[in-house]
Order: sequence, then C-alpha cells, then structure tokens
Amino acid sequence: MFGWLATHPVALCRRASAPPVQRRCFRMSPLQLTEHLPRLGQVLYVADARPLAALDEPPPGWLVEQCELAPLLHTHWLMAASVVSDDGPREWLECLDRRGNACARLHLLPDTDYLAWDALLAAAAPTPEAARGRHALRAGDACVTRFRRRHLAGLLALGRAAATPISALGRDIALRIAQAEAVKLQWPAIG
Repeated sequence: MFGWLATHPVALCRRASAPPVQRRCFRMSPLQLTEHLPRLGQVLYVADARPLAALDEPPPGWLVEQCELAPLLHTHWLMAASVVSDDGPREWLECLDRRGNACARLHLLPDTDYLAWDALLAAAAPTPEAARGRHALRAGDACVTRFRRRHLAGLLALGRAAATPISALGRDIALRIAQAEAVKLQWPAIG
C-alpha cells in the first residue's frame, strides 16, 4: 500500500485544497524599512517587473545603487504572509506602495537573521487590512540579497552588500521559491 502511495501522490494531491495564506498588514515608511533591511542578512528579493517610470517619485534625499532596488523606496505598507506548504513553512513580506500596489517581495531564508526579521515587524505599526491596489506583483528576477544602507555625498543610498556563502538548505529553498513564482533566480557573486 505504501509503495502505491509513494508513486501516486499527484493523483491524491489534485483534490486537496491549497493551504490558506495568513496575512497581516503593517504601516512602514521607506526610511524605517531601509533601517532594518541591512540587519536581515540574506533574503530572497523579488522586485516588480514594472518599468521604473510606473513608480511614484522616490523620497527626496535617496539614491539606489541598483535600479532593481528602487521599488523598496516606494514602500508604505508591508503585508506579512506565511503559509505551510508541502515544502514546509514559508514566510515573506510584500512591499506595497501608497496605493496598495505590490512593488517588491522579500522571502525569509534559513540564512536570514530571524530576530532581525521579527524586529522589523515589531517596528512596523500594525493596521487593519490595507486595501489592495489594482496591481499584484508581476515578479521580475529573484536574487539572494544582502542589503546595505550608507551615506553618500549627503544622500542616503540603498544597495547590495557583498554576498556571503549561502547554506545548502538556503540554496534549495531559494530555488523552490523561484520555481513556485516562475521567476529566474540570479545568484550574486560571493565577495
């Protein structure tokens, strides 16, 4: 009997409903978000594929070192989401602009600092469910990322810190998330 179950899981799983995604909404400014991002360590970052012209003006006094990080400067809401799937528990943050449109997503990895993740959520103001905008995330490429924030010529700059080696489990989970989101996964050069 077990042999049959092990070779026919697809037939059994078609009838099962997808696990429910738990969501909580928080208010967070770009300044608050960028204060916490460098503390997270490595996360899987997925930016929206919309052209930058579709975004509002970034906050004054800010620069991004890589254009794919620009959506983070438009964050006004965070939607913390979690689900227990057949691959195990997953947790991510959707960054929403002022109209509630998704502009980026950050996925928790085993290599992420879990205490910093919790501190980021604790620093945000919980709110009733924010109205979702017209635009869901149209995922661009995904990349395992470490963030850095620094002062540069009187401006605040958001960029990527030098990558560190990722664990085998972290690599496997990042690949599975990229497959589930149907996006290309780019690996940073280890520096």
